[in-house]
Amino acid sequence: MTSTDAVPTTAPAPTEAPSSGIPDLWFELPPGFLEFDLEEDSEERMVRMADAVDPLFADATPEQKLSLVVSGEYILQTMIAGGAEHVSACLLRMSDGKLSQATLCVIIERPDVGPESQDRRGTARRTAVQWHEQHPDAEVALIMLPYGPSALCIRDQGLQLPGVLFGLDDPIPTTIRQVQFCVPLRTGPGSALFLFMTEDIEHWAEYLDVVSGIMKSVSADEPDGDSKPAADNPDAGGTESQA
Repeated sequence: MTSTDAVPTTAPAPTEAPSSGIPDLWFELPPGFLEFDLEEDSEERMVRMADAVDPLFADATPEQKLSLVVSGEYILQTMIAGGAEHVSACLLRMSDGKLSQATLCVIIERPDVGPESQDRRGTARRTAVQWHEQHPDAEVALIMLPYGPSALCIRDQGLQLPGVLFGLDDPIPTTIRQVQFCVPLRTGPGSALFLFMTEDIEHWAEYLDVVSGIMKSVSADEPDGDSKPAADNPDAGGTESQA
């Protein structure tokens, strides 16, 4: 992984089905990631995050720390409004010594269909086709993770950050590079949408290594090795990664 001097590795992070309280899947966060409490008050969260960032990255400029906290909270609020069940941010030291930040979001999408229509490979394939049609300039592919089939999309997106967050009158234009994975669930109809984004396009190749490690850790197995039963359909197989 990229960083060795950041936040320690977190415990495997579950996303839970609201009806059962049982995690749909688990995944590991590498060192350098700070998971947000989505139920926490916004002001309290920003203060806590600032307190966490300051001692961990003493050589970062005040502007870097402010950008991480303020823009991170803005993106976090947007993701919460979009139904995010997990959001974490990272501040990593890259191979050239520069500090870099990025955000990870996980959303569980649950279609209103019965289990008999579950087709994991078909879902991933249809999503890849849809993404290609929506974003013709993006890099779109159908891949196989240890957890199972997934659609992948890498693209650049222009955003306007509210200038008021930084004490400015005008919005701040920025370009975000993001990679998203649509991972059909093994536990029933629905998919986990993993979205990883950063403004630091210069270090994108290093970030792909970080994201690859996260996605390879996705598993239906709990950390102690106990497995949840997968849905009974021929697409629910595949090699499982131990979390």
